[in-house]
Amino acid sequence: MTALAAATPLVTASTSSAVDTTTVTSDRSSQPAGSFALSGPAAAHYKLPSGMRELHTSTFPDGRTQTRYQQVVDGASVLGGQITIIRSAAGEAETVIGAHFPALQAKNKARLTKGEAKKKVAEQIGTDGDFDSTLRLDPSTGRLFYQVQSIRSDERPVRWVDATTGETINAFDAVAEGEGVGVKGDTKTVDSTKTANGDYRLLSGDNRQSTYDAMNTGRTTPLQVKAMTDADDVWDLPGMTSPGQPAGVDAHYYAGVVDDFYGDTFGRNSIDDQGMKIISVVHYGQGYCNAFWNGSYMTYGDGNGTTCKSLSGGLDVDGHELTHGVTEHTSGLIYENESGALNEAFSDMMGNTIEFYAAKHNLDPAAQPDFLIGEDVISTAGDPTPGFRNMGDPMQDGDPSHLSQEYTGAEDNGGVHTNSGIANHAYYLAVNGGSNASCSANQYHGVLLRSNDCKIVVPALGLDATAQVFYDGFTSLPEYANFCDARNATVAAAGGSATGKPTAASKSVRLAWDAVGVHNGCKEGTPPPPPCVGSANATLPIESPHPYGNNGDCTWTYDNGSAGFKFHFTLMDMEQDYDYVYVKDAAGNVLNTYTGSIPGGFDSACIPTSTGSVQMTSDPAVTGQGFTIDSVTPC
Repeated sequence: MTALAAATPLVTASTSSAVDTTTVTSDRSSQPAGSFALSGPAAAHYKLPSGMRELHTSTFPDGRTQTRYQQVVDGASVLGGQITIIRSAAGEAETVIGAHFPALQAKNKARLTKGEAKKKVAEQIGTDGDFDSTLRLDPSTGRLFYQVQSIRSDERPVRWVDATTGETINAFDAVAEGEGVGVKGDTKTVDSTKTANGDYRLLSGDNRQSTYDAMNTGRTTPLQVKAMTDADDVWDLPGMTSPGQPAGVDAHYYAGVVDDFYGDTFGRNSIDDQGMKIISVVHYGQGYCNAFWNGSYMTYGDGNGTTCKSLSGGLDVDGHELTHGVTEHTSGLIYENESGALNEAFSDMMGNTIEFYAAKHNLDPAAQPDFLIGEDVISTAGDPTPGFRNMGDPMQDGDPSHLSQEYTGAEDNGGVHTNSGIANHAYYLAVNGGSNASCSANQYHGVLLRSNDCKIVVPALGLDATAQVFYDGFTSLPEYANFCDARNATVAAAGGSATGKPTAASKSVRLAWDAVGVHNGCKEGTPPPPPCVGSANATLPIESPHPYGNNGDCTWTYDNGSAGFKFHFTLMDMEQDYDYVYVKDAAGNVLNTYTGSIPGGFDSACIPTSTGSVQMTSDPAVTGQGFTIDSVTPC
């Protein structure tokens, strides 16, 4: 069996599959493969492939609908195989965004059950948290795997487990982190509930928002936090740390503002569009200058009281964290590399847009809307502007404003917070117009970019129109999307007229992405390859990828047919003291441990059993060329 038909490439050609609405075709028989984005007549004529399962439908205030579908093959959901269709109020498709892999079949069998996959992961990371296991099919390898995750108070470990061998083929932490803001000392009206005991609790009357106190511990499970209460419903107990009330008041109040924004602007019914209760936890840890979404609720630290204040006090931070939840329930952007940067950027975009929404409705008079992130709580000596990201000039905080400046290392899940600056700046330019900030010297930096892209002047589209376009595009992306996919999706969402002509909105969005170096003809994303793939029935030669990937844990088992043999290595190049190769006998006893670079060919210790194995593990950072075993010798 083959993973893909020979005539069907994983991704459509090397040019962008976003349809230029001036040249669309109405050919119903031509259906795109891989990543694509359609608008105008091409979207109207699109026919949904068979094997797609509807996941959810949302309705916008103007009557349009957004429906997301998942490709399913033999009961397994295809990694990245999602299609989102935005239809007019009359039911006609206006925009189609996503990815589809025709003729896809699995190369392996699911010999493990969900429970067995969970057990293997629990042996590695422990049994804490709420576990979830899903059978997936990777179109880049054709192999079935289980995606196993555990939602915990301050982490969210995710493991991809090969459904046949049980090997861990990918590992990362999906906790979506943001950065701080602070309590401003203003008075807010909070929606509380009187309890049977006669006191008041930070629980909204409609039961949609609830706020808890972690009491400055590092624990946030329901049994380890307490509800925030007050005797007279005047929440004025001072103090930055527990039991001080300002952090809880802000978290609770801003959760309501964000909920209202999504309902009023996009017709969204809470985070999941199904009325999900919004839970906030404040006073997490001691001196903790961060906030995060863990897949179920938001958690805020108190900061240090000087350069970093209570993080729940900034509306853009609250909006940022809640938007991670919206992303999880829509596009599901994988939290690493460019898809993770898009995840972070969308949270920044909506976080700042919510500030302007609040200003319009006089919901946060103590703050001014802007395109800084975390400016209300982060203030560092020597920094001319507060906060930790600047969408109008990302390089002022060391973040790229252009694709040529992209961080390509492994830190921070592949630079998810840093590289968000590229998409952030595209959003800023679409809203406000202008040219890339790195092209001009200012009080923060000199000229940092010399490119033909500096000649581009983006016409301002305005905040309301840009927010709708980027919401439509980003919530429709396939989960592994890259910057090219985001460009294609937002250009398609900006739309073409019924005649196929580009709109002023699509022109502005195209030029905004051009200005940050993401051009028409870019290469779309593909499902990320596994860092390594082991085998329960390995044959010679046995080798890792060259170079191997991060977060790997793979085992190759070799049957020699008779007891007593040695592996002969011709290559050994692992990151010293972080990545390892282990040689084991049939009982799993470790006979050799290798790390670093070992020159020349060498033999392993004698394996006394008829079968033996070699295991390779790698951490989330630097990688090497791996290993190669070309032969075995008797001993």
